[in-house]
Amino acid sequence: MNTWAIALLMSVAGYLLAPVPIRRRPIYLRGRERESSPRSSRTPGEVAAEVARRTKQHFRRRRSQDAARAAAVELVAAFAAELRAGQPVRQAFTRAQRSSPVPLASRAVSVAELGGDVPRVLRSEAQRVDLPILQSLAALWRVAEGSGAGLAQAADRLAIAEAANQVARAEVAAQLAGPRATAKVLAGLPIVGVILGSGLGASPIAWLFGSVWGLLVLAVGVGLECLGLWWISRLTKSVERSL
Repeated sequence: MNTWAIALLMSVAGYLLAPVPIRRRPIYLRGRERESSPRSSRTPGEVAAEVARRTKQHFRRRRSQDAARAAAVELVAAFAAELRAGQPVRQAFTRAQRSSPVPLASRAVSVAELGGDVPRVLRSEAQRVDLPILQSLAALWRVAEGSGAGLAQAADRLAIAEAANQVARAEVAAQLAGPRATAKVLAGLPIVGVILGSGLGASPIAWLFGSVWGLLVLAVGVGLECLGLWWISRLTKSVERSL
């Protein structure tokens, strides 16, 4: 009983300290839905491994998104440079994308080579990879095609503005790292208190899981912890989205 109680507390701690909540997803096999393994068949080591895996996936997604934003700025800057060098618009975009290490707009390149509607595909790619700079580039491209205005200077200004936004976003993220870390440490203190109480012989785990009042206190405490972390996450993300 104590082993599973400690495992459950570890999973709750990982849920609170992880940047994203843990959701159990159904597994689909041959057209039928098969639920993931029940809680009773999972060992404490598997619970800890699942928490670590999901946390690692979150940080990997964030690093990938940051790399994609930087690559998009380089793509637009290279596109503007190709236009200033005298390349036609479609050929300039193709050369810029092929020189980029990240294939952000490979579909748009194929459409450009076939003479299709590149701005429409760029908007679709921007929504798929969540890169507003590509949507802005699509709007500039559409205006340039309709009015005959030059695209090189506008694309260059777009790349400079997006680079400045990334610098500001990095500074804000550094400033918000302190409040986020403080919230996570405070959220983990009750878990530390339970572990210390168990080490001192007070048996808080037995009281929490062995009585109605203990389960009620545990449910209310976990709910308030999750609510607090969700509120802090919402505040910080609203600041980041405003940039």
